[in-house]
Parts: sequence; C-alpha cells; structure tokens
Amino acid sequence: MAGFTFSLEPRLMAVAQEIRAPTHADIGADHALLPRYLLLSGRVERAIVVEKNKGPWENSRRALAGLNAEVRLGDGLSVLQAGEADSLSLCGMGARLMVRILSAHPARLPPRLVLQPNDSPEPLRRWALSAGFALQNEQMVEGFWRYGILTLQRGVCTAYAGLPLEPALRYGPLLLKAQHPLLRTHLQERQRYMQKLAPVEKVRAELEVLEQALELFGA
Repeated sequence: MAGFTFSLEPRLMAVAQEIRAPTHADIGADHALLPRYLLLSGRVERAIVVEKNKGPWENSRRALAGLNAEVRLGDGLSVLQAGEADSLSLCGMGARLMVRILSAHPARLPPRLVLQPNDSPEPLRRWALSAGFALQNEQMVEGFWRYGILTLQRGVCTAYAGLPLEPALRYGPLLLKAQHPLLRTHLQERQRYMQKLAPVEKVRAELEVLEQALELFGA
C-alpha cells in the first residue's frame, strides 16, 4: 500500500513475518495491531478477527474500519467455519489458554498456526504433537520478557529427531538445534536460579532437563 509506514513491536513483527495468506484469522486481537499490519502490508487479503468481549470487539472494529476485515464477537474458534481461513494467529495469552482454544474445535483449525504465548510454549509443543501439527519454525524475541513464537503446519513433525525429547519439548527443538543465543542466556539464568533452591525432587528434575539442554550448547 502506498505510503505504508505502520510498524509493530518486535514480538508481533516476528509473528507477522510468518503469515502470508488469502484469509487470516486472529483470535483475541484487542486493538487489532497485527491484523491491521497484515492487511496494510499486503501480507493477507482478508482478515477475520474474533473477540470474546465487547470492549476489545469495539477496539478492533475501529482499528480495522475501511479495511477488508470482519470482526466477530464470540469465543475462540466457535465463530469460525471449517475451511474459512488459511492461517490463524494467537498472541499475548498464556499457553494453556491457547491450548484450550485450539482444542475446542479441532475441525475448524486452518492448516497453518502462528502462536505467541506470554509464558512457556511447552504446552503448545505437546499439543501440536498430539494434534498432528508439525513445528515448522521457532523464534525467540526480546521484549518485556523473552517471547517464544511457534509456527505450526498440519503434517508429520520431524523437528524432534535426534534430540532428547523432554528438553526439546521444554525449550524448543529448533531453538536448540540452532543454538539460539537468547535461549542459551535463558537456560543459564534459569540454571543459576534453580541451583539456589532447596534440592527437592521437583527442582532436581527440572535441573536435570536444563542440564541436558545446556549440553546441546556444549555448556
């Protein structure tokens, strides 16, 4: 679009770079910054935004006025039809809430998902394996804290091949294989914190998984 200057914070920009589709659905967009960017940048032709509450629904309607977008009031995928969208994003929520949203209407999931939880992505990695989605890309982006971003595509997942499963599920197989510097920093910080705690069984178990992950960095 001529004169397009709109930009996003790093975590949402990282999500946007994973999306290019005729029709994209965004669940819980609030102020609709991501779908607005996708439309104005030409990365999508049409956007469907779903908001559960009236306030965010009104915010999104205002933000997307005049664009090829539809803002629906509803709970997650309940107002999305099967095959209606080519891709879907969920950003800025807890991973377990995302799993509940994704699990509620599996037949309505599009083939491509881009997920940015505000906490550990581990529940999403476990869900993806059981739901038949392959981990296609993983990112870690610095912001208010370190955000993990998963790109999933329906199909057989080979991302975990050659890695110990528990560290890979916890910290990300593609991040581990890439020896991502932000992940290394996160692991080292977490290890120092855990080593200060009383060595109860839960702490010992987490430290064991942490150390397995750090060994993959040669640390």
